[in-house]
Amino acid sequence: MVTVADWIVILAYLAGIATLGVFWSRGQRSHRDYFLGNRSLPWWVVGLSIVATETSALTFIGVPAMAIGRLRLGAHGRIIAEGGNLRFAQLALGYVIARVVVAMHMVPHYFRGDVYTPYQLLRRTFGPWPRTLAAAMAVLNMCLQAGVRVYVTAIPVAIMIRTVYPGWGIWESIVLFAGVSILYSVAGGIRAVVWTDMVQFFIFIISGLYALLYIPTLLSAPGGATGWSALVELGREKLSLFHLGLDSVGDLLGGDFNIWMGLVGATVGVMVSHGADQLNVQRVLACRDERGGRRALFLSAAIIGPQFLMFLLIGVGLFALYAPSGFDLGGIPPWDPTVVGAFAAPKADYVFPIFIVTRIPPVVRGVMIAGVLASAMSSLTSALTAISSVVVMDLYRPLRGAAGAGPAAPGTPARRDVALGRVGTLLAGLVLIGVAWWAKDAPLVFNLVFQFAGVFAGAKLGSLLLSMWAARRERDRSGAGPVIGGMIASAALMAVIVLLVKNDLLQLRWPWYPAIGTLVCLGVVRVLGQR
Repeated sequence: MVTVADWIVILAYLAGIATLGVFWSRGQRSHRDYFLGNRSLPWWVVGLSIVATETSALTFIGVPAMAIGRLRLGAHGRIIAEGGNLRFAQLALGYVIARVVVAMHMVPHYFRGDVYTPYQLLRRTFGPWPRTLAAAMAVLNMCLQAGVRVYVTAIPVAIMIRTVYPGWGIWESIVLFAGVSILYSVAGGIRAVVWTDMVQFFIFIISGLYALLYIPTLLSAPGGATGWSALVELGREKLSLFHLGLDSVGDLLGGDFNIWMGLVGATVGVMVSHGADQLNVQRVLACRDERGGRRALFLSAAIIGPQFLMFLLIGVGLFALYAPSGFDLGGIPPWDPTVVGAFAAPKADYVFPIFIVTRIPPVVRGVMIAGVLASAMSSLTSALTAISSVVVMDLYRPLRGAAGAGPAAPGTPARRDVALGRVGTLLAGLVLIGVAWWAKDAPLVFNLVFQFAGVFAGAKLGSLLLSMWAARRERDRSGAGPVIGGMIASAALMAVIVLLVKNDLLQLRWPWYPAIGTLVCLGVVRVLGQR
């Protein structure tokens, strides 16, 4: 269990990150400083920040759970893991392809003029209303996704603290973790977030590598094999990596992860997350120039694939360790409501954090818990600054007559813009805490996040692609009406699809959501534009 030495490491980490965040808040005089770091951040720091933003506690905890599979209570009180394998790694192919496409074809548009968010491009070509609609969709989407990530982080925090305070629960953990993140995000803006992301990147990567190398030392197979040989023997059923998905249409679209979900679905999905979502576009815009923005994306492309594979292999190792005993995790059985209370159902998401608390040696355990917090805090703080920037620059300032992105409007001093950004960050944090509490009943939170993302993904990407094409070819411009119609149609159809999938009325995996939504948006705009 967590020792005094572990607590010292954890508290030192939290204090250090908060101090660094406040330190980097110095010299903020305008919204350009607060939201873009005055476009002065080194590309390699931004590249690591992009990876850290993407590698939330959802990755640290949820990706190993994808390899373990869905847990259920079987005969004689034993826990059984169903499904689960390495096939999620196929999506990394699309993650790399999409970054190259975004770097080469979308980033140049964001460095033409004084751009703060991607949705400003819509105002240039289609007027204010498409921009407002895209910004509203983005804010709602980011709140839902980031709120679920807050909940995921609360799981290991609650498990850890309950070893000292048995009455501690999910709610207290949400407030504690989110409170520290909100503190330095409010103070430091994007500069503080990016630099602390860089520090946190190394913490969770080191933690993940340690777990990957340590778990095999605990394994022994019935035939006498130990180490990695035992992992292969005990976890053989989880080592399936590639799947063509061509057995049937249902297998292709709604079955296990397959190569086409990576090459098509994930490519379009990451074009959304890295080219149309403020969460990552804001980081690219914080680079010194277009070349720096491209380099940052290329660096993240080189890291993301191996990183996902590492966390999947951790999941295989955990399955090999616990499956022979029916997932008897020792002193903290998370599906026993008389022991842990808030954790009443078996979830694979609990396995890795419980392993950290119960099997990792002291001090190293503290570092790994800090790694979980690091992965989560990097994503949460990124969401806070992204939400705040969209609210202030795309929703609030236009209403105040400051539709352009340039200097502060008359009567709105630059320092007031910084204050508005901080208020927006604080309010965003409170909203995320509420969403986190609501998300606690989800069976597999990893899927929940991507379902939320899929509702608005096509509307955002489709409208931005139209805007970029319109900027290149004047005669292809569509009016605001068709664009708004396409965005609404895309979001509405995807919301229906998500509900149908949730109620088992349709078989369709979330990697296809962005591609379908984008095609609907583009198709509706074309039809309406011809009338």
